[in-house]
Amino acid sequence: MFTFALEREFIDVHPLGRFRLLDEERSVIRVPSLEEERHLIESVADVDQTVGCYVALLGETGLRKQEGLTLEWKQIDLHQKMVWVEKTKGKKPRYVPLSDYAMDWLRRLVRIVGCPFVFVNLATKDRPIDPRTAFDRGKRTVGLDWVTFHTLRHFRATQWVRSGIDLRTVKELLGHSTIQTTMRYAHFAPEAFEAVRKVQALEIGGRQMGDTGTDQFNLQADGFL
Repeated sequence: MFTFALEREFIDVHPLGRFRLLDEERSVIRVPSLEEERHLIESVADVDQTVGCYVALLGETGLRKQEGLTLEWKQIDLHQKMVWVEKTKGKKPRYVPLSDYAMDWLRRLVRIVGCPFVFVNLATKDRPIDPRTAFDRGKRTVGLDWVTFHTLRHFRATQWVRSGIDLRTVKELLGHSTIQTTMRYAHFAPEAFEAVRKVQALEIGGRQMGDTGTDQFNLQADGFL
């Protein structure tokens, strides 16, 4: 608010200008496995079919909770298998491909004539549903109480990275404003683990060479023996 007031010339000096932001502490990202995520979707759908479809779409696209709730059919291209989000946190539209799994769940939805929303409260035939009750019941059934709606976004990001999609592409798909935010998923990249394994293999090879007398030779060459 102080920054806004300064930009609008309501104030002449920013009273917090000399203070820096505290470093944000990031916790370890915990995500369900693909099998767990699928079981979660089925469990939620058993409670409420519409909410199950909603959870499936979040898990397949990485959309934020509110982006999914306010999603309209005009934002989905069933022929191109694409969903686009206009009112995003990053203030710019983004386009996310829809998997066959997501398409299958979308086809199960009941479309209400005259209602633009994808996920509709069937009792009122209007406005988005409140997914919390069905979601909480479904995740308790499969023992995934720790999963939240935002966990589904983490799940999709890690699945993309594990599949070899580069971080800059993941950044655009998720709608991150900076690459630094996306970098939290970097350690899920397969090449990161492969690089570590190569180093480990080289170290093992070096130790084996040392066991055959190479270490003694190096020490003699260096003047220590």
